[in-house]
Amino acid sequence: MNLLNKEADNFMNRVRRALTLPIRARCAELTVLFDRGSTLDLQNFFPLLIDNIFGPQGTVSWGLRIARDVNEDFRQLEHFLSPCGPVFKLIYTLLKDPSAKYDFPIMYLPLKVQQVLENAQSHPFYADLVHVNPQTKRVISLLLNPFDYYMFHFAYHLINPWHQRTGIVLPTTTMTTTTTQQQPWNTVYYVLCCDYMLHFLPTNPGISVLPIIYYSGKNPIHPLQQVNKTPVGSKLISANILNKSVEEYTFHQNFGRHPRNQIWRSETVLTVFIDMWLNNDQINQSTNQINSSFNSSTVPRLLQYSELPSSEYMRIVRVLIKQLHAFSASASIDDTHMSELKKVAIPMVESKFYIFLRNLIHRWPLDGSFRLLLELWLTYIQPWRYPPDLAQIDLKKQNLDSDENVVAPPTVDREHLPFIAQNLLIYVVIFQQLLPRFTRVDLVSPKMSVMLYRISKVFNQPNLSSFLKEIEQSIENNHSPSHSYSNHWLSSLPPLNPTSNWCTNTSLNSSSLWPNTSLNNKNFNSPRSPGFVPDSNSTFMNSLLGDKKWSAIVKQRIYELEGPSFCYKPLFSTPPAPEVFELIMQIKKSIRVAQELVQIKRQEEQELHGSFFGLFKLLWEPPRTSDEFSLNERLKVPEYLDKSLEHLQQLFQISELPETDSDNSQEKSSPSSGLEISNDFKFLTPERVRERIKRIKYEGDPDLHPIRSTEITFLVRMFYQLSQHINERFQYKFCQLYYDQSYWGRFSRQILCPPITIYKYDKTKPGSPRVSSELPPRVSLRVFASYSFWIYLILGWIVAIIFDYSLPQYLLFLVVVILFYKCIRAIASNPVRHSYPTQGFGNISFDDSF
Repeated sequence: MNLLNKEADNFMNRVRRALTLPIRARCAELTVLFDRGSTLDLQNFFPLLIDNIFGPQGTVSWGLRIARDVNEDFRQLEHFLSPCGPVFKLIYTLLKDPSAKYDFPIMYLPLKVQQVLENAQSHPFYADLVHVNPQTKRVISLLLNPFDYYMFHFAYHLINPWHQRTGIVLPTTTMTTTTTQQQPWNTVYYVLCCDYMLHFLPTNPGISVLPIIYYSGKNPIHPLQQVNKTPVGSKLISANILNKSVEEYTFHQNFGRHPRNQIWRSETVLTVFIDMWLNNDQINQSTNQINSSFNSSTVPRLLQYSELPSSEYMRIVRVLIKQLHAFSASASIDDTHMSELKKVAIPMVESKFYIFLRNLIHRWPLDGSFRLLLELWLTYIQPWRYPPDLAQIDLKKQNLDSDENVVAPPTVDREHLPFIAQNLLIYVVIFQQLLPRFTRVDLVSPKMSVMLYRISKVFNQPNLSSFLKEIEQSIENNHSPSHSYSNHWLSSLPPLNPTSNWCTNTSLNSSSLWPNTSLNNKNFNSPRSPGFVPDSNSTFMNSLLGDKKWSAIVKQRIYELEGPSFCYKPLFSTPPAPEVFELIMQIKKSIRVAQELVQIKRQEEQELHGSFFGLFKLLWEPPRTSDEFSLNERLKVPEYLDKSLEHLQQLFQISELPETDSDNSQEKSSPSSGLEISNDFKFLTPERVRERIKRIKYEGDPDLHPIRSTEITFLVRMFYQLSQHINERFQYKFCQLYYDQSYWGRFSRQILCPPITIYKYDKTKPGSPRVSSELPPRVSLRVFASYSFWIYLILGWIVAIIFDYSLPQYLLFLVVVILFYKCIRAIASNPVRHSYPTQGFGNISFDDSF
């Protein structure tokens, strides 16, 4: 017995030493220990390994969301954690003992999943996983086998608030570079997500998940109890209709008659990824709800969910949606037990994804980063682009436009009509939520124009609009705005902008959850208003004329996702909604502005490159322009806007376009009819945004200014460190000399940088307040890091060599000339006042910045 204890202690000591080694040595040493350890030692060591890899409690992890594909650590980690790598070999070794279980705290689960666990016995996946306290009868944790335990921790690592600082999308200003929405996302974690999806969610029919194992620790899944359960409805929808919709249009899970052993790993990956990533509390709760929960939470206030998801997060969810489309589409040609899981893959994600999108769109800023969210939505609503025969496409592509190379079918087939009906709200409501945003952005920007083009192109696909119209006509009049509402209904979704023709959520209590959104629009044609007049062209007036085939599905979806107080308005009406015409006028004006900018850009290029003197000037003084886009990018803007205009006309069947000249005065006098603005709010039109961009100036430390293209990167960093060392050592002496009224003080002021006031935004405090600080007189050597300085220095050296002067003589001559010049200037300079100046940058006020 003592010998066994000594061996176990020796094994654990070797493991702990291995975990302190560098990544490559760590993976190699652990691989050897996996093969040499006994089953009992490996069972005891496994939770320690998982905790060390992912750091769920905020401890140091292996940096899976930091390591990128530019070093050897990336490849070593990818192999070590790959589906057939050493860690999974260890997992399959531990699975030989069905009694090996590990506790996963429910505090790591999103709140939605925790609510599901309250009635876990009716859930096909969580029924045999919950660990209930026998005294309190409450779920305290999940008892998981090694595979499930790893997957839960892996999925939680992406939404763990302790690790959000490593993958957030925030503007950062450092000595190395400045990046806005450009954080690296092709990390080890992203690549592993792609590998796990491709391996455990196979799309080829007849392919089993490798290696084939026989695990007896999973109970067979019985048919869902809630399928035969009568839905709880309201007066809006009769129970017969709900029962009919469930019986006729719900995908049945027939796992009971199939061996679960062949599909349980795929089931775990599918369920855990969907539940963890699409129910994320950071996204699906309002800021007030989340912040109010921190008093009783173990997460410190420094980790408040005030940040948007990272680009890595958004791309991982997009990869998941792509794989689910291909995985689900392969069910029709798969006769294995996996086909039943494939049939329920998309129904599992539908409602969660809709809530996920609605909340994200409500809080996402109007900038170029919105492209991430837009492409995620467009990926979901186009399942025909991801058939099973194209499922082996490279999910790790970095380009957002990589799907453009996928050959789409010429038309949307009718076989996708059930999917469109099940997800009508994702098509229509999200479109109505997005389109008005483009009237409030600068469409002349290449980033905005390409996003508008992508939306219009997708919705203008053949047959898609006709299918949407067919389904819209099936909605009956008990969902019309004139129907009596249930006043007790509380919607957790953010309200939509109420308009006269498009949808809105009129839940009476939603303002308490989303206090920053106003629902009191005087122009809204509310059914409760005294002067309510039903629109003869709306859906509820023409419902009896429409096809009732998809009525039950659509009504059930509206009831489940938005509630009985939701007013559905059709996307296609006669005439089209005013938002469509407003956007069309904005596009026409933007086309003219974009064409003018292209002409100006061309003239600048011709003046710059059209003559020898222009090239010579470019060599010595690189062009300074406020335009961040090149001529090629500007040339694409009119093309994108023209195509978008054409697509919108075809989509809404608009033959005559309104004139924009007559609307200029109206635009100046009042903003959009669908947007309520208070008296103290300055409406930022695209023209005003461009004007403010010209006035924005850098307000931080000049030595920490982002490295320019005219500077040598390593010299900037080297001279900055040298300047810091000099300033720290002689700071007091520099202040004495700078404020000295004698000649030496005047001479010092010719050498030293003057004191200035700098500003920065403190992102650690709520609201990111603008904080000022003072920089004393100091030395700055950054001027010596520019290309122009070294070009002049080298040319002068060449001239010195021609006149037979050595390098030391040349440098001494330069120093003497510069000092003599500074001495002359010091004689003519004015004395300085003994006060701390606050000038230096011409800082703009807070009210003028945005």
